[in-house]
Amino acid sequence: MNRPARLALILCLLAASAIPNAMQAAASPPVVHKVGAVTWNARKYASQQVTVRGYVLAIDAGYVLFSDEPTGAISAHDLPVTGPGVDQMALKGKYTLQGRFVAGGLSASNGNPYHLELTAPPQPAAP
Repeated sequence: MNRPARLALILCLLAASAIPNAMQAAASPPVVHKVGAVTWNARKYASQQVTVRGYVLAIDAGYVLFSDEPTGAISAHDLPVTGPGVDQMALKGKYTLQGRFVAGGLSASNGNPYHLELTAPPQPAAP
């Protein structure tokens, strides 16, 4: 087999071996982040789709403040959340949320300049 043919065969084999990995990655569930992991590293997650699990720490007009803990003092690192279903979320309830992490557009009471815009309804999570 000549050199170009060998190279073409190697490339085909590499491409074929990548297909199952790509299919598996597409089928895997999203990575679930802690609220603090996102809010303490906001620039890393800005404008991205994220999944977080945590608790409703406070309910405000049109949004909730989401935290890693069900109680405690509110800080700028708690995550304001907007979108369909926030009005149905229970105080201290544990949820898994999916949405777009965005800068601006909401003046939250905790001063966090970022917030999560839900792209899916809140999902209750096991305590």
